[in-house]
Amino acid sequence: MTADAVHHLVRQPGPEGAALLWDSEEFTTEDLHDRSVRIAAALAGLAGRPVAVRVPPGPDRYAALLGVLRAGAHVVWFDTGAAGERARMILDDVRPAAVLTAGPPDALVAWYAGHTGTAPLDVTELPAAAAPDQEVRPDDWAYIAHTSGSTGRPKGVPQTHAALAQFGRWFADAFGLAPGVRVAQWVHPEHDPAICETFAALFSGATLCPVPPKIRAHPARLLDWLAETQVDVLQTVPSFARELARASDGRPQPVRRLVLMGEAISPDLVGALHAGSPDIELYNLYGPTETIAATWHRIPRGAAGPVPVGRAIPGREVLLLDDADREADEGEMVVRSPYVTPGYLRGGREGPAFRPVPGCGPGPWYRTGDRGRRRPDGLLEFRGRHDAQVKIQGHRIELAEVEAVLDGHSSVAECTVLAARNDDGLVTSLMAYVVSREEEPPQRQWRASVRQRFGDVRLPIRFRIVPGALPRTATGKVDGRRLTESRGEPVL
Repeated sequence: MTADAVHHLVRQPGPEGAALLWDSEEFTTEDLHDRSVRIAAALAGLAGRPVAVRVPPGPDRYAALLGVLRAGAHVVWFDTGAAGERARMILDDVRPAAVLTAGPPDALVAWYAGHTGTAPLDVTELPAAAAPDQEVRPDDWAYIAHTSGSTGRPKGVPQTHAALAQFGRWFADAFGLAPGVRVAQWVHPEHDPAICETFAALFSGATLCPVPPKIRAHPARLLDWLAETQVDVLQTVPSFARELARASDGRPQPVRRLVLMGEAISPDLVGALHAGSPDIELYNLYGPTETIAATWHRIPRGAAGPVPVGRAIPGREVLLLDDADREADEGEMVVRSPYVTPGYLRGGREGPAFRPVPGCGPGPWYRTGDRGRRRPDGLLEFRGRHDAQVKIQGHRIELAEVEAVLDGHSSVAECTVLAARNDDGLVTSLMAYVVSREEEPPQRQWRASVRQRFGDVRLPIRFRIVPGALPRTATGKVDGRRLTESRGEPVL
């Protein structure tokens, strides 16, 4: 059965627009198809196996995604920016059967080739070839995303063709994607919203407009590009949307629909965006990688108070459970859906996050670790995390992973990492409390170790030296309250 094979759902756009706009040149679905067939032919025999895509933006990147799926393999998507140790961990964890590049291999690809003997495949050098589509079932994997792991290593989260197809079609319908509509592809490839917005655009016949890497992180230049490219829909994180609002200098935002995800949204940001852009539509999209997303909400003008995460996306049910697994008006947000991940790459659905909910029917279930509150109008509000996982600048980070990096340095006797939040409740930086083995703590080396692990994810981290030992509670846990209340040594 191939009804939900993602690559079969890609539509030929109408006369109003192309499938892809890159470097002022338009590419049709047929252009992508022709390139993807060559790639699929080169991947013959790899059905059911992971294939890494590390191709720069442009038609070859999106043809590579289609080619992997056409071959019956599943995608592990990497950006082509600076790669840290985390990227190596992901490659070592997944062990892709092939790595697709465009041009000479970079340091990450060369490392993997030397590490495993897997030669990279340059998609720009492939001969013309025929490649019949590999049979794909709805429950076959389409991609593997990675989240920050509590053990200090990233966790692989696969999703199926059925899940990506259902979400992509919903996304296109919910946010008005159709022929003639232009959709920015802003999200980093390492994060699953990137593959979702990509295929939502391709499913709907809209025109996908990848944001050039040189302007992606520069708000003023991005605003100019969005206006020049006549983009209609942009998905980004609230912290960057705030930078766009500041850089607009009183001009309306150049997009019609702004989808905000990955972080809590403050009321003052909503007010600023609505005031500066009378015609803009704002949306809040919430959910973990394990379910792709869970809820959504169109943010009305003039609404006061906390911005809700809204109602369940079709195909998902969201319950609030107290500590005894009873439904409550406030509690942990737990998602029931056929689109819950098949399980982590290492461990499947054996962990407590997938534990069934007694008396609430069959699953699969996913326990998000997020707390929520149900308002009288039925809308859900996000109320923080149960554990030490945070969202910072749109990236989902386990504080334990940062701690693992620092603990691995020979100069660190022990450490703990806490999140600093602003008045809106958004995580703005990380504070590492470190007991150093050296009289002159090598904070530059610590910072370099964190950068090496996370690559392009620039974590704003500061260090405070704690003399002797970290304070602990009677149960032996690090006492975060005493750490934050004490002055300690100067912040570095």
